[in-house]
Amino acid sequence: MSEQRDSTTARTRMRVPGDPAHLMDVATTRQFIGAPRVVAILEDAADRAVAACRVLEDTLITGPDDCGKQIVARALARDADQRIIEVDAAWIRDARHMARVLRSLEDRDALILRRVEELRPTTLRMFVSLLGMRGLPREADNGEPVADCTVITTAVGLPRSMHVLRRMFPLHVELPAPCTEARAAAAFRAIQAMGVTGTPELRIMVAERMVPTGSHLAASINPIDTARILAAMG
Repeated sequence: MSEQRDSTTARTRMRVPGDPAHLMDVATTRQFIGAPRVVAILEDAADRAVAACRVLEDTLITGPDDCGKQIVARALARDADQRIIEVDAAWIRDARHMARVLRSLEDRDALILRRVEELRPTTLRMFVSLLGMRGLPREADNGEPVADCTVITTAVGLPRSMHVLRRMFPLHVELPAPCTEARAAAAFRAIQAMGVTGTPELRIMVAERMVPTGSHLAASINPIDTARILAAMG
């Protein structure tokens, strides 16, 4: 077991159900200004799972592009101390491929299936069928049953042809479009990830660049912008 997983396990054991400080660290939470209800719902789901010593409920997370669906999905699984396995639905070739993905899961894994709306009809049917089999006795399935795991799917939106998925997931939350403050927080974190020391001055400069100009937000921060900001700071 890795040092990081040991640390997560220890933190999970010490948490108090209902404490809102655990789902994501403070820096990450800043990215989701405007989505307190969604974060609170997911925190409560993680609390229930930890308190009951079980895996998370299957969760569907929808929302527009760049609203942080993947970050929230990872944070949710990590907070419950579940191993994360990420798969893009567009990569899954056919129903057999989907079956192999689900059969490869182990107990307490969390499969994050990105862009679930990209699943083909036959693959979707296999996905729904295998999810339903988890509640059946082992002898009811000819092959190895799916492990006691969690499936977290993300999507911009679900077409009517995929309405069955809404019934399959006990928990469904929708993230709002990122506001100016959220975009600024995400850009600041991206700059920090590049190894740049985060300072109050840098945060102010990033925030100023994200102020709306007319009816549009300012352009996203990129490495060239970062270099210009650092040059401006002298």
